[in-house]
Amino acid sequence: MREDSAKVVVVGAGLAGLSAAEVLSSQSDFRVDSVVVLEAASELGGRIQNVAGLAPWPVEIGPEFLHGTQNSSVKKLVDEMGCVQRELNFHILQNARENMLHELFKALVEENSSVPDMSIAEYLQKKGVSETVMGLAEAIYGNDFGCSLDKLGLYECIQEANQWIYGDTYIILDRPLSSVVNYISRNLHVLVNWAVKQVEQLRNGDLRLHSHDGRTLRAQYVILTVPVTILQQKLISFLPPLPESKIRAAEAIGMSNVMKVVMAFSQRFWPRDMFDVVCSHCFLPEVWMTEYPKSEVSSPSEDHKDRDSSDHVPLGNYIVVGFIAGDRASKVAKMSEVEILRQSLTQLDRMFGTAEVCTSSNSKVSGRVFLRKDVVKSSRYDSTQSHPASSFFSGGVIVNWADRSFIRGGYSHPSVNAGGARRELAKPVGNIFFAGEATHPGVNPCLQAAIDTGRRAAHEVIGASKRRSAL
Repeated sequence: MREDSAKVVVVGAGLAGLSAAEVLSSQSDFRVDSVVVLEAASELGGRIQNVAGLAPWPVEIGPEFLHGTQNSSVKKLVDEMGCVQRELNFHILQNARENMLHELFKALVEENSSVPDMSIAEYLQKKGVSETVMGLAEAIYGNDFGCSLDKLGLYECIQEANQWIYGDTYIILDRPLSSVVNYISRNLHVLVNWAVKQVEQLRNGDLRLHSHDGRTLRAQYVILTVPVTILQQKLISFLPPLPESKIRAAEAIGMSNVMKVVMAFSQRFWPRDMFDVVCSHCFLPEVWMTEYPKSEVSSPSEDHKDRDSSDHVPLGNYIVVGFIAGDRASKVAKMSEVEILRQSLTQLDRMFGTAEVCTSSNSKVSGRVFLRKDVVKSSRYDSTQSHPASSFFSGGVIVNWADRSFIRGGYSHPSVNAGGARRELAKPVGNIFFAGEATHPGVNPCLQAAIDTGRRAAHEVIGASKRRSAL
């Protein structure tokens, strides 16, 4: 029986993999059908995912913001798509402690990169910061980087600070980020539910990919764009094995857990212009409130078809997202989902319990949805003013990215003793090439890093193919 084959196989249909395939498919030497993208999951996008049914728009459960608008490939892409973009404004209220903390992190640009590497926790201790300021740093910087301070590496933080060229603007789109995925993949050959188990090198230099269910696919070149956790946990084997330098590089790059607590509410109880709040020493270190143009909500899933037609409307009108990363996320992940929502609502009640409720004029739900009756009891509250979050709560979803089989974490972060690891991970091994945000030399885990590394790997394959043809 003839074996299926392609000139290039790209493993992973996130932004890195799709961007690589898009570049290759645009080349005259690479027909569209000679470039195949394999995706282990049932849908494209990698960490770009959303749920419908919670709000009048699809709610992002992975990345949501465009970080920076300068020199950004993703910004150029959404401009090309004609996306309407909205800048999110920060109203920063700072005290002396926060000012001192921000100055310490701003000073990383001037820090000598030859200093001995250490964790940011140790670095701040050496700077003499108090326990209170350390808690602020954990909530503001550790949580944002996607890890705990004792996992956050000084050298790579310096590297990231010096190589960040995108500006400080935060942007959201008028549509879900899945539209970017759909735009890039519109002319590509993608196979879903194709989980690679092994990459085998053949005697003639070609490669054979084996799936978990016994399928095979042969290729001249392979681009691996899987999250670094997949390599760390050896969920894909290589025959012959990868060089020790490659294995050490993958193991050096940290990618901790990230959780999102997504809560839908019938009414807004926070100021209309509020976007983001960082809360040190709280259950949720960060919460944000974003609002998008209304879109059609999908019909109910199979599990919910026995409900009445009201299920075709969203559960709530507004969304608050709680963001938890690092060791805190690993700890919270051990709690029941109902308890996570209860503690989250309690925190919001304490934050906004004395505020005036801000009224406003104005399915299918992925994952497990907890409705109001599962989490709070109506009779418990006698005032929407004292417990606004619990009073107006209408449903929620807990997203634990460590539990996603083909992701297994949040995003890569500056790590201790990881200097040079990303460049090493990005190097090809024979006809196997590597991409994905963890291979970005600027320690950049954002959307543009995925796109840029995918395009870089594609051009490496093009160069290798030309050299092969010249022999």
